[in-house]
This record gives sequence, structure tokens and C-alpha cells, in this order.
Amino acid sequence: MNPKKLFVAAIVLSTVLLAFAASFWQADRASQDHTRKALTGPPGKFGPVVEVLLPVAKASVDILDLETGHTLLQPPFDDFNSRADAIVAWISSNHLDISCFLWSGGATCVTYDMIVVPVEGKCWEQTSEEELLDNSALAPVRHSPRRLLVLGHNRPDTYLFRTAEGTLGMFQIVGLSQGGQGVKIRYKLINPAKSVAANNPSGSQPA
Repeated sequence: MNPKKLFVAAIVLSTVLLAFAASFWQADRASQDHTRKALTGPPGKFGPVVEVLLPVAKASVDILDLETGHTLLQPPFDDFNSRADAIVAWISSNHLDISCFLWSGGATCVTYDMIVVPVEGKCWEQTSEEELLDNSALAPVRHSPRRLLVLGHNRPDTYLFRTAEGTLGMFQIVGLSQGGQGVKIRYKLINPAKSVAANNPSGSQPA
């Protein structure tokens, strides 16, 4: 290859690498901004409402970490040697909280190691931070079983929760996206610096 072609190839490669680095930096910055946005505000107060559209597919599942706003695609079942406990360990090690899929034509969510308390829809606007902080049903536990939350007639769509990391908040299953390719949820978190301390005076992390 002559020097001119080498020079052009080097410029093209540099441009591609810079574009990739920029896109990675922007994605990382966006995720950090999302994290700050979800937990913005004085300790013990709700942050802003975060809306998330989780795609649904038969072959794969995107699982959301509520604290960071990150999602991870669950690897195929065969990657875990078809062991359910290995999948549970993977979800726990990545601090993942909730996934969604279709169930009889409607929206369904699955929670992982979360305390979940159903409430009336009007509680989304009416419930105060103090009501979550003082709610004995949200007291820390060692482990919470997986929950299946189905959106449908006469079924709750609004929930109080505590994640395995100790973060308190509320979420709603809004419904299917247009075209039925995803499930929309929205949630708001209480700054965990206050929520953990309020329910765990010793200062140790909840199990």
C-alpha cells in the first residue's frame, strides 16, 4: 500500500474510533445523568418521575436496575447450564430489579428481590415520603421472593417498593407501548441516604 493510501486509511480509522469513543462517552454520561436525575433532591424526598419503556421479546429479557436506570439483557438459559439458581445469582450480582413481558395480551412485570406493596392508583400523587419511610411493610428483609405483577381489570397498577439495595420508591405499570412492542413503567425514588438510615439506625446495610 502506498503512503497516500496508508494516510487515507489512518484518517478513516481515526474517525471511526473517535466516533465510537464519543458515542460511548455520551451513553455513559447519559446513564450517569439518569442516575442523578432519579435520585435528585433533598435526602428523604422523592426525586423526579422516571419513565422507562422495557422492550418485550420471546427470546430475551431486558432487566432494569431502578437505582441507575441501566438495563441488562439476560443471557440465554443455556449459558447458565439451565440452572435457575445461576440466573437468580446473575440477577442479584448485577443489582437488577424488574423486567416486563406480555401476558395474555397485556402488560406484566416481574420484580426480583424487591418488597412490593400494591396500593390504589390515586396513591401515586397522594402518598408522601414519610408514609413510605414509616411503612412497616417496607421494613428490610433478608430476601424477597420474585413477584409477578399483571396489569388488567381490577388489578393494581401502582406499588410501593424497597429494592434489595434498600432504596424506597413507587412505580406504576403504565401499559403497553403503541404496537405492543414494550411495556412502559414509571417510577420515583427516595434518596436512599435518608431511607436506609431511617429504617436502619445502626448504619449497616440491609441484607
